[in-house]
Amino acid sequence: MKKYFLPLFCATSMALLVSCTTITVDAPQPAELSLGRGARISIVPEAGSDAGELAHALFQLFSGPGYYQLVDRANLGQTMQERNFQRMSQVENRGGGRIKGVDAFIYLQAEGMSGSNSDSRTYTYDGKTVTNYSTKTTANYIANYRAVMTASSQIAGGRRIELTDSDSNYSTDGYPAAPDPYPMIAGMRNKAAGQIFYSLHPSVLKIRRMIGGTKSQSAKEAIRLANAALWREATAAAERGVQELPADPEARYILAIVYQGTGRYADAESVLKQLIGMSPKGKYATALRENQTVWANAARFQKQM
Repeated sequence: MKKYFLPLFCATSMALLVSCTTITVDAPQPAELSLGRGARISIVPEAGSDAGELAHALFQLFSGPGYYQLVDRANLGQTMQERNFQRMSQVENRGGGRIKGVDAFIYLQAEGMSGSNSDSRTYTYDGKTVTNYSTKTTANYIANYRAVMTASSQIAGGRRIELTDSDSNYSTDGYPAAPDPYPMIAGMRNKAAGQIFYSLHPSVLKIRRMIGGTKSQSAKEAIRLANAALWREATAAAERGVQELPADPEARYILAIVYQGTGRYADAESVLKQLIGMSPKGKYATALRENQTVWANAARFQKQM
């Protein structure tokens, strides 16, 4: 039986050098919102001195091409007015609780605060007394968000974000002016918006799967097709590769990875379990353990679609 080493290394022999290659597959990661593709969300600044600015920063992220659609903020007043009517039971709750096509609201509270303090330090250098003056500005940013699905009023996600930044000016001619806190607050605002966006917006993580040598020409073709995102053709080629060389573990491993790339996670798991039977101490048991979490996330992601 052929012995396999770690996936990051390539098999070699005196007569033939077989180079490793890779297939890049998607590993979809669900979001806190757990809404389907094309769901519409509205961002609502609730309270705090920076809530409106944070809403705008988050709006810029959500308004790009992606999984969710964003309700235009110009229509937000009308949307909220109808929401108030629905609270008073004056609007019939049709369509699973959708309010003007809004599937979820993201409520924001944000506050940017700053303060300055001065200090001085006197020392003697080369017989001269020197005093250094400094003024330090410290900025704090606190953001709270919660995402609520309109169909059920269920909170789908939320957390508190606390950020701190500081800057100092120095002088030997007296206390300098305090550094401007607004660039620091703007930077922390963008960081908070990014954290909120990535926790609520589904993402797709690219994972590179290392492939060793195979003698099956169809399996090799499947690698080329998969890396060109031609998954249907890659699946047919990978299946032919296993038919051509049923005893070749790497051809079967390629088939498992291609199944993963097309979202056929149960089929991929089945093939990897076959490989574990063929090579119990090989890399395939490790691959199965690593992939099971990815597949669980991807299965959740598919349900959202």
